[in-house]
This record gives sequence, structure tokens and C-alpha cells, in this order.
Amino acid sequence: MMLFAPKVFPKLSTLSHAGRSMYVWVFYTFPLAFTLLLVPGLFLQVMGISPGAADGNLFFMRMAGGLLVSMSFMSHQAAVLNLRQFFVWAVMGRTFITLVLIVCTVLGLCEPIIMFFGCIDFSGGMWTLVGIRRDEAEEQARALGPQVIAQPSP
Repeated sequence: MMLFAPKVFPKLSTLSHAGRSMYVWVFYTFPLAFTLLLVPGLFLQVMGISPGAADGNLFFMRMAGGLLVSMSFMSHQAAVLNLRQFFVWAVMGRTFITLVLIVCTVLGLCEPIIMFFGCIDFSGGMWTLVGIRRDEAEEQARALGPQVIAQPSP
């Protein structure tokens, strides 16, 4: 059993379409994750958000950062190893979190700027979905092999 993908920085051309979208998404999530984990106050300051009374020491922001580091690592590994089922789960998860952010924004439970991150996640999820469908179409075309077009007889 392989514990880690053989390459950390593979050539994009070697990845499937869905894998490429997941791999590129990781370049967004890793910096965000480490910012939330290590300097969550900076993130809030840049976004113009003040920490709530319940999270004065920013523990929950740091926890979210730690979870995002873990998800980013798994996404990277899945992209490099072309774990197609993970891509499907990622699309569902990213769509779900976008819905959660929409509901929280509508109910006034979070600042509207947070929807910016929801839009990024949703867009990335849709890119992955398109990649999944494109990979499946190409795989199906390869399985059919070259098509012979019948020529009418004279």
C-alpha cells in the first residue's frame, strides 16, 4: 500500500482533467488553511471581521484551519493518484459548504464577505465536475476505439 503520492509537484499534463482541478484548488486551500491555523487574526483583519465573543482566542478559527490543512492534503494526494471517487465526494462537499454559507449569510450569522469563499469553492467544485465528465467521455471514446465510417458502395 502506497502511503503518499510519488510526486509532490507533478506536471499538470500528467493529471486527469478532474485531478488537475483538484490539484490547482490545493494551491488556494493550503495558504488559506495555514493562515487560519497560524494567524487567524490576520485573516479576520483582512476580511474586516471582528472575532465573536465565543471565539475570543480564535480556537475555532485555528481548528477550521487544521481541518482545511487535512482536507487540502487529502485533495492533493487524490489529485496526484487520480482517485476519481474522491473527486465526486469533493464536488458534493464543496457544494454543501456553499449552501451552508448561503444559509448563514441570509440568516445574518456571518459577514457577507464569507460568500466570496463560497463562490470560489462552488466554482472549483463545478470545474471538478466538468473534469469528471470530460474524463469519463474520453475514457468512453477510448473504449470504443477508432470508429470506422461505412462508405456507400458504388
